[in-house]
Amino acid sequence: MSPIRIAMWSGPRNISTAMMRSFGARADCHVVDEPFYAAFLRDTGLIHPMNDEVLAAQPNDWRDVVPTLLAPTPNNEPIFYQK
Repeated sequence: MSPIRIAMWSGPRNISTAMMRSFGARADCHVVDEPFYAAFLRDTGLIHPMNDEVLAAQPNDWRDVVPTLLAPTPNNEPIFYQK
């Protein structure tokens, strides 16, 4: 069964972070935080805090990120919150 996907990819950062933390506290929800950030850094060449760590930890190509956002959640949680 496909999870309910909530993609909050814009809006004031403090609101989206508060929402992410709220959904992350739920046992029935899987949360991802800024899944396209490494791809953004690589494609733009911008240097942001923890640049090297982000590039090493996340996929650097948006085409590798999309399938993970469309896949089932890792533990079959029924809600998938994507910040």
